[in-house]
Amino acid sequence: MSKLLNSIAGWGVNIAIAMTALRTNLMRSILTTLGVMIGVFSVILAVAVGNGAQVSVTQQIATLGSNMAIVVPQPDSGSGPPRSTDRGRLTERDGRAILRQVSGVSAVAPQIRSSVQLVTPGRSATTQATGATPEYGIVSNVAASEGRFLTDGDVGAAARVVVIGQTVADKLFADANPVGETVRINRVPFKVIGLLESKGSNLGNDNDDQIVVPITTLRQRLQTTAMQGPDDVTLLFVGFEDEDSLLTGQREIKRMLRDRYRVPKGRISPFTVRTTTEIAETTGQVTQIFQAVLVAIASISLLVGGIGIMNIMLVSVTERTREIGLRMALGAKRSDIRNQFLVEAAVLCVIGGAIGLTLAILAAAIFQQVADFPAPVGLDTALMSVAFSAIIGIVFGGYPAIRASRLSPIEALRSE
Repeated sequence: MSKLLNSIAGWGVNIAIAMTALRTNLMRSILTTLGVMIGVFSVILAVAVGNGAQVSVTQQIATLGSNMAIVVPQPDSGSGPPRSTDRGRLTERDGRAILRQVSGVSAVAPQIRSSVQLVTPGRSATTQATGATPEYGIVSNVAASEGRFLTDGDVGAAARVVVIGQTVADKLFADANPVGETVRINRVPFKVIGLLESKGSNLGNDNDDQIVVPITTLRQRLQTTAMQGPDDVTLLFVGFEDEDSLLTGQREIKRMLRDRYRVPKGRISPFTVRTTTEIAETTGQVTQIFQAVLVAIASISLLVGGIGIMNIMLVSVTERTREIGLRMALGAKRSDIRNQFLVEAAVLCVIGGAIGLTLAILAAAIFQQVADFPAPVGLDTALMSVAFSAIIGIVFGGYPAIRASRLSPIEALRSE
């Protein structure tokens, strides 16, 4: 027990000596910590931005819905840009066939998308219109917070009704309740029957800047580009009962579409079928690579800061050679001298790391407020940054500390 107390007391003395030495050369100490401070600041901010990108991607995918496959009429793979002859024709009949023949499918939501202009007295907005069926709300977890969503009757009658997102409502109606109001879409009058639940924004994409109309209405009145057939669609959202059925269902959809369109064996499929799980995994890998690159670049600052610590500690050893000789003459062991300079280097780095951590947290908060982009700094990241700062001090302060401990007491005392 006494040995432990003596050891703690010895480290306490080393810390006190280190703080005294830092105060004695205050300006030099401040300039020395700048390298570590900037390095820790850069690394933590890079980690925070990378984590924020992962959070945003996860939220973005969550807005699409869970256990869902997306079917798009374009080549599944292949080199070079897709040709018009490579593209498949995706129809509502294909959606009904998928619902009948593929196991585990809970709903299929065919969609047509087009850019439209909305006008109310004194206001206008341009947004994306999604022509859909009531199943779109089921598969994509979309619902109306005010009014109602589309019904089969709206689709069957090609009714001129629209459900608008919160951003569109703010642009056209300000703070007023838009439900029941009339808006002209591409000069065609529509009645607003509902206000979509807010989905927020991710990675600069505003999920509330959209409107939903019956698919038949968009095809007959609002579609700006001609499609090959009367029931062609832009894409299909296919909802599944669970994740297991999603994995098997993806393969069944690919096989069924190849059979329906008689795609020869060995030829590229004209359809792409992607699941939300695949999208999440792919984007997660991309953001991890992005984060790793940022951290690697930012770590260069830490390396420069560590070299600066080593340089200053070598200068400190040279300046305090006589002090080292005197301590050795009074009975200090070589390990005491070594630990003294190691502690001094570690304290320098911990102070710089703590300041860099504080600045990074403030910068992340400001970035989140200004850019509306999450940049979380977790407790584990904060603790690791401070610990890593201490390790940098020990590693880069190791050589100067060992050099100081190997000085000859007699030669050190003769030093001027």
